[in-house]
Amino acid sequence: MLALGGCEGTQAPVAQEASGDAGSLPAPVLEQMETQPLRARAEAALREQRLHTPAGDNAVEYYLALREREPDSGVSAALAELQPYVLIATEQALAQQQLDEARRLIGLLARMDTQAPALPRLRESLRVAQERADRDEGARIAEAAKPVPVAPAPTPTPALARVVPPSAPSPVPVASPLSVAPEVPVAPKDAAPPAPIARTEPAPAAMPRLLRDAAPRYPLAARNRRIEGSVQVAFTIQPDGTVTDVRTVSAQPEGLFEQAALAAAARWQFEPTPRRVTITRTVTFRLPPDPKT
Repeated sequence: MLALGGCEGTQAPVAQEASGDAGSLPAPVLEQMETQPLRARAEAALREQRLHTPAGDNAVEYYLALREREPDSGVSAALAELQPYVLIATEQALAQQQLDEARRLIGLLARMDTQAPALPRLRESLRVAQERADRDEGARIAEAAKPVPVAPAPTPTPALARVVPPSAPSPVPVASPLSVAPEVPVAPKDAAPPAPIARTEPAPAAMPRLLRDAAPRYPLAARNRRIEGSVQVAFTIQPDGTVTDVRTVSAQPEGLFEQAALAAAARWQFEPTPRRVTITRTVTFRLPPDPKT
């Protein structure tokens, strides 16, 4: 979809020259950098899959700097395609309690689109996680500050003379009264059998109708080697129809298409549903026929 892929052949030498001093750049340096080296850095980071990490040396930050300098349709399209990757990485950072990384990624997402639908939910999740972390840290500090109780030294007791009483005669065994088992009521022969217990199984949730699909971005490594495949993803449809909690169930082959499939799934939009629905869907990657064959 992007002009990014189309520029890979013509801009490769410039990208290599610009990335010769590869490394994170502070914001003032990005602001003063010429447009062409900045664009080359962005394209190089995209090819090398440095989409949103490391901080200061990734495609998102380079394209944001380009958009602030001279916005154009190519830069806007690149940021729109990178946005689902940032969203998924933020959810993963929150799930793994990497709060500093989640805070950085939420900041990137807000710079990419101040009206992104996921921003309120992510900010609330970060706030709750930070409060929980602060409480846990406070409890650990309070526990460590508690004085360790010292047990008093045992007081020696004087030795006492022990008097052994004479052995008591063995009691004469007495027969115990016969124990009687409680009477168990017997149902009459013509009594009706107990009624079966009715059990209602919940009806399976119907899959909401897909309103907006999103084609995945074909990975460059797989496209150059003409590899095809598929990825089965599981996800949760929220009541407003947005997709969250996207994760991979299986992939064939493994290690090539998973990130592209997850990014596409995060952009799907379904019709509103009364409650959350968790389902799976398969994303297929197919190449057009090779004209040389």
